[in-house]
Amino acid sequence: MARERLWSRLESDIRAVTADFRGVMTIHLVELAGDRRMDVAGEQVLAAGSAIKIPVLMQLYRRAHRRELDLDDPYRVRDDDVVGGSGVLQHLEGEVQLSLRDMAILMINLSDNVATNICIDRAGMESVNGMLDELGCTESRLRRRMIDAEAVRSGRENTSTAREMARWLEVLYRGQWEDESLCAEVVSVLRKPKDSPIRAGVPADIPIAGKTGGLPGVRCEVAVVEQQHRPYILSVMTAFGVDEDNSEAITAVAETAHAYLNVLDECTEFGRGLNPRI
Repeated sequence: MARERLWSRLESDIRAVTADFRGVMTIHLVELAGDRRMDVAGEQVLAAGSAIKIPVLMQLYRRAHRRELDLDDPYRVRDDDVVGGSGVLQHLEGEVQLSLRDMAILMINLSDNVATNICIDRAGMESVNGMLDELGCTESRLRRRMIDAEAVRSGRENTSTAREMARWLEVLYRGQWEDESLCAEVVSVLRKPKDSPIRAGVPADIPIAGKTGGLPGVRCEVAVVEQQHRPYILSVMTAFGVDEDNSEAITAVAETAHAYLNVLDECTEFGRGLNPRI
């Protein structure tokens, strides 16, 4: 089929981007409408950075859905909650009190590490990993809280694969995890606007839902690109980066993928471009 030939060309161009990257890059791409998949070393286990906050969000919201906790309960930030890295809570002064729901939004939208550790404690580290096992994501592991230098030195890193990160979003977007309304609620948090490498590679009028993560030498992101007819999931992990920041390489993958998948979104099966009014 003509679409398969275009898909083959897309895979060739994406592999060319990975070949040019000075480090290790793995990719998993899912076309949700046609269920085509592309995988470039997608089974490779790498550091997940803040992308691991997605399963924390999922388990936290599942506990609320099961009435094991209330997302609207207030939480007062304590002195011993404060850690460094990304986020805003560490910089606020005076008493800070927010709902657990707002903590979860800060965890995803600003990658706030103080909020993340609070959410990890409420979701439960073992429960998050148990949920990942249920999804078949046995390489995805939450092994430490954010900014835990001792855990890092001992080798307890939060990990995943490009393939498994894509699965998180696939079950959510298809409504195949726990409950459709719960899936939609989690996706709505992931959809809140934020800057990221994939966002930079996709036109601003197309919504995306996902999360990026970064550590020294590491940058990754997984997102659903919500095209009108043919949405897709792009998951990219990079590590051992020779250059200062791997973000540009992820954006290059996102631009390459979108160039082809946007054509598929806007064309008939015979390759004719559709007038937007049709």
